[in-house]
Amino acid sequence: MTTIRSLLLRASLLTVVLVTVWSAPALDAQGTLIGPVVSLDRKVIEPGDRVVLNIDGFESMNVTISVCGNEARRGSVDCNMYASEGLKLDTDGTSTVIQIPVAAPPAPCPCVIRVSNRTFDEIAIAPITLIGHPVAPVVDSPGQDGALDVTISAQSTPRGLFARARTSLGGPATYEVTVTVKNTSSVPLGAVSLAGTVGRSDDQLAALAFDDPGQLAPGRTWQQVVTADVPGPSLGTLQWRVDASGAGPTVTALGSTRERPTLLIILVLFLIADVFLLAIRFTMRRRAAREAAPASAGPTADVPAGDDSWTDADAAGELVPSR
Repeated sequence: MTTIRSLLLRASLLTVVLVTVWSAPALDAQGTLIGPVVSLDRKVIEPGDRVVLNIDGFESMNVTISVCGNEARRGSVDCNMYASEGLKLDTDGTSTVIQIPVAAPPAPCPCVIRVSNRTFDEIAIAPITLIGHPVAPVVDSPGQDGALDVTISAQSTPRGLFARARTSLGGPATYEVTVTVKNTSSVPLGAVSLAGTVGRSDDQLAALAFDDPGQLAPGRTWQQVVTADVPGPSLGTLQWRVDASGAGPTVTALGSTRERPTLLIILVLFLIADVFLLAIRFTMRRRAAREAAPASAGPTADVPAGDDSWTDADAAGELVPSR
């Protein structure tokens, strides 16, 4: 039993050392652009001309196509909604191609062709030059919200058996962190920068190395997945944060993950149980030793009181009658 326990303890210590110093390397992914997009066969158009649109990237099945002035900054009020066209997109995974007439918008240029779904959470915009249409400075909506929608999420992704055991023992943990930045405005954004951190309560543990999204067209979403190595102990809740600046007020996104070192908990419980069993064995041995002590002295013969007919025969204690 002692040999088995010793081997288990040595194996546990060896596992802790190996998983603490070894882990597989991970590579960060480059940022990618996803979301709706629309392209035109030409961008200089006269009112009443027809233009060919190539529409792709929408999740919604139905969209509305409108010609808008003022870069559609104030929404549908800048668009010719009476001449808008509804369209059901192709469902075979290919782009949808359609030709539409270009009607003059109610607002002056800069002009765009806007493709949007019913809830306006998916939108694609293509700028056009509308010959003969008035041009005026852009007017923003007084109640316009921020131009960015930012999210962050993290998932524990240890690579390999040793890295997984290392995290389960409470050591450093590896996470895949996904950040998305969506341009919810009707104009391109080109100066967005990101800064990310991970921490526990008010203690910052690591910085997240995100790229800058670069040029972000209206309605497009930039996404990147990076690897973050968080130092131990892997216990409790981690707070993930990313700040996006450069397009109006800074937008902050938060996320959280919770780590539980299962293998470390099992190892501690095993050690507690082992100490408990040792204490029981020690107690049982002491009790057995106390019970065996009186028996080792041997039995004592009784001599009748007042009887002188018995004398000691020898030093060994044998009693014989006297003559």
